Amino acid sequence: MFENFLKISLLLGLIAFISCKKDETKDGLGGDTNIALTAVDSVSGVYVELDGNNALSTVIKIKSNDDGDVTYTGTVDLLTLSPDLQTKALEILNEHGDYYDASEYVHLTQDFKLNFEFKVKITSEGYQDYFADGKPWIMVKYDDPVGTTYKVVKDNGEELVRTITEKTGQDDWPFGFFLIKTVKVEQQVASDDPLVDYIEYRVNHKFGLVYLKYVFKDGTDLAIDVVPWFLL
Repeated sequence: MFENFLKISLLLGLIAFISCKKDETKDGLGGDTNIALTAVDSVSGVYVELDGNNALSTVIKIKSNDDGDVTYTGTVDLLTLSPDLQTKALEILNEHGDYYDASEYVHLTQDFKLNFEFKVKITSEGYQDYFADGKPWIMVKYDDPVGTTYKVVKDNGEELVRTITEKTGQDDWPFGFFLIKTVKVEQQVASDDPLVDYIEYRVNHKFGLVYLKYVFKDGTDLAIDVVPWFLL
């Protein structure tokens, strides 16, 4: 049983999709780093759906803010996962566990609680993460137009691209009891990724990353809503 939950923790490590390095982007990410979204001790709710069915809910909390490099921490009780998510995790990680090794980000306790910690650069201008071989990679700059691309070159020479594909300027994205403006970013994944086809992000200039979706090659998807509680 413990081995199975350990495998599930690796899939949840895919959700904890950000690692930490020094900001060294060519174009950089400017803007104010002391904003409501980056306040230490602030909390966000995280709600996960697998193929449209509720699978997991938890919270993440900001542990520190080092000039915009924000450290998030959280805990997931694996015993509360939906059966569908448990099945999906085991199916994936029995075959691809080595590729999605998340030990750097997560720690599984003896009582089946998953403690995780990750970092991301957040400013009033946008988001940056370090998911591709630890290299700084812009996720979005709020003011950039549709068609803007953000590129990174992996250690093996492969170039990955994120592209702004939608920016309506209208309050048309459901967000709790509100409708908000969002920028949609689509990301290609590494060619050797055995599981994920592509990733989508939705970001808002005030609330930051509010949604992401992993679309798998088998047609299923894992959607994640993020709600910062300072707005309540």
